[in-house]
Amino acid sequence: MIERADPWDVVIVGYGPAGVACANLLGARGIRTLVLEREPNVFPRQRAISIDDEALRIIRNMGLFGEVTSRMHLGVTIEFTGLDGRPFMRLLPLRTEACAEAQANFFHQPYLEEALRVGVTRFPSVEVKVGFAVTSVQDLGDVVRVAAMETDSDRTIEVRARYVLACDGGSSSIRKQLGISFAGSSYDEQWLDVQAKVKRPFASTPHFRFTCDPARPGVDCPCPGGFHRWEWRINEGEDAADMQRTERLWELLLARGVTPDDVEIYRTWEYTFHVRCAERWRRGRVFLVGDAAHVMPPFAGQGISGAFRDAANLCWKVAEVLRGAADEGLLDTYEIERRKHHDEMTKAAVRVGRLVMPPNRGVAKLRDVVLGTLTRSSAAARIISRQAIRPLPLRGGYLSQPADRRSAVGRLIPLRDVFGDDGERISLDEALGPGFAVLGLDCDPRTRLMPQARASWEATEARFLSIRSGTSEVAEHELGDATGQLWNWFRRHRAEVAVIRPDRYVYAAGAGKTIPHAALFGRRTADRESVVR
Repeated sequence: MIERADPWDVVIVGYGPAGVACANLLGARGIRTLVLEREPNVFPRQRAISIDDEALRIIRNMGLFGEVTSRMHLGVTIEFTGLDGRPFMRLLPLRTEACAEAQANFFHQPYLEEALRVGVTRFPSVEVKVGFAVTSVQDLGDVVRVAAMETDSDRTIEVRARYVLACDGGSSSIRKQLGISFAGSSYDEQWLDVQAKVKRPFASTPHFRFTCDPARPGVDCPCPGGFHRWEWRINEGEDAADMQRTERLWELLLARGVTPDDVEIYRTWEYTFHVRCAERWRRGRVFLVGDAAHVMPPFAGQGISGAFRDAANLCWKVAEVLRGAADEGLLDTYEIERRKHHDEMTKAAVRVGRLVMPPNRGVAKLRDVVLGTLTRSSAAARIISRQAIRPLPLRGGYLSQPADRRSAVGRLIPLRDVFGDDGERISLDEALGPGFAVLGLDCDPRTRLMPQARASWEATEARFLSIRSGTSEVAEHELGDATGQLWNWFRRHRAEVAVIRPDRYVYAAGAGKTIPHAALFGRRTADRESVVR
């Protein structure tokens, strides 16, 4: 049977982390969205385990922070142990300046996805169909035709959408249908993953630990939900199936002091690391999101965080184009912004992988001595912790100018608490609202903009807000920066006015008269070349 419907605004294919994040973000904007997912239930295996500070900020802006983090381990210390079995380096759970959250936060993936799926039920504009496998996607120019088959019957549905978001994972069938190559490489090593259910407390570090011994690199991870997880490299000459035999698994665990009285082996699997990126992330009206666009080694814990960044970057742009406010050229900035950011995070993951998997004992010993010496002082340990994996600026895309060291442009505005005109403390993101915001430091930003720029930002329905320093008592359209932290940020970047995008990245900052108009909004097609870099 064929079902036909009027065009949806968006069809999301895949309901894993990337798809459910997109569904929440589009639903919050009232975008008519259909989700199609092959599997009837959340995948039960714990795959990814770590999420970073920016991803938590995105979850907070979905309105789901409490629900999602209630069973998370927030602010985890990461240890790297050397040849002697002792840590030679620690990454401390410091809160970042940009997002006011720690960089490493651990979750149980089925819990995470369930909480996000419950969040989607808030939005009547989003319909979810599970048990439907997408069989074809055809871009017809003005719409995309999507066909799907129900997995437990021969029923077929056919729908149309203005845009399709392919969130269907690293083996994306849509990417393959579109003929988009997925270039890159795979690590030669296989790894064994053991997930166990804890029966009783046992002697183990409470921290996430990389075992950086070239003889058998591994991971030791206390996990939420009463789970514990170990990973080890399967060495040359070893067989993956043999390594998963019960007797062999207990050999590995008993060598670490873990007994059958301590844990129950819950699941095991083997896997290989990949470093791959799609040749292009957009073809016409179809976009690749999350693992469908890119995969990286797990060492930096950036898999799901990258998917959430993709969703946050793309969904507000799609929404602005769908409501007729922005030119289609805005959508070209998605790949420009996210690809460069992803490439840098991939390099960070590869660097961590080299620490974990040195080629020989000589290199490992040198690493232990050098990094152990560097991190001996607490001050040095804090510096390294802050620099290890940090929010990166955008290098191009929908920005008023290329990012540089001094400018705030391309960076996240710091997430701080402010006071509203009702005297209540709220987060800055909540105060800014879902769209653009134009902020003035101790001034009304409307009075500082040139007339054309002011009219342009008013047309985007941006919120104009004054940041009043050193006070919690403010009037309408003002925010109280009682502790002066935003004052510090504006002054450091020599800014009087800042334009904040819906994803909290800074579009423009500086003297009011230097702030440009809203390029690509109001159907300014002539502005396309000035921002798509």
